[in-house]
Amino acid sequence: MTKPLLICDCDEVLLHFAGPFRTYLDTAHALELNFESFALSGNIRRKTDGSLIEKKDVRTLVEGFFADAMEGQPVVDGAVEALAALSDPYEIVILTNIRDAYRDRRRAQIAALGMPFPVYVNDGPKGPAVTTLMREHGRDAAVFIDDLPPHHSSVKRDAPHVHRLHMVADPELRPLIPAADDAHARIDIWSQALPYLLRQAAR
Repeated sequence: MTKPLLICDCDEVLLHFAGPFRTYLDTAHALELNFESFALSGNIRRKTDGSLIEKKDVRTLVEGFFADAMEGQPVVDGAVEALAALSDPYEIVILTNIRDAYRDRRRAQIAALGMPFPVYVNDGPKGPAVTTLMREHGRDAAVFIDDLPPHHSSVKRDAPHVHRLHMVADPELRPLIPAADDAHARIDIWSQALPYLLRQAAR
């Protein structure tokens, strides 16, 4: 029997992003990140005068983080153990929205943390990428895990038969992100997600 795919996001699912990014902004740019809403834009201020960083500059800061500091991202509690257990009933792949230039570093990064799985990079909505992954792997069944509701909506549009699990690893961000309307379930803790995903694989 062919295993279903487990298509798993990386940032705020397997690795923490918000905390390390906050540290990077502080140490490298004298900027302060405080989440008053779930968005980077509008939440980054200069420490010197409290003025907001313009939206057009946020992407540059994120790119700088991945270029200079991504290896400092800590693993989410329980992620390594859960994926190890799930690697028997699933074929696991990582689908992450970072530039192709960082793909090999990301693969090495998560492998060093105990998650030696293939990494695919993407830009924009993830529905088309999920469809491509399923076709290339010859799979009809899959589970998709991501922290951002728009990606669940994209997957629902392009691959509605894929089961969608919404997960937000960072405790500070969880209250700011409502459960994705287009996900089948919201589970933020890997120890709780593991039995749920094992049941899905058995269906």
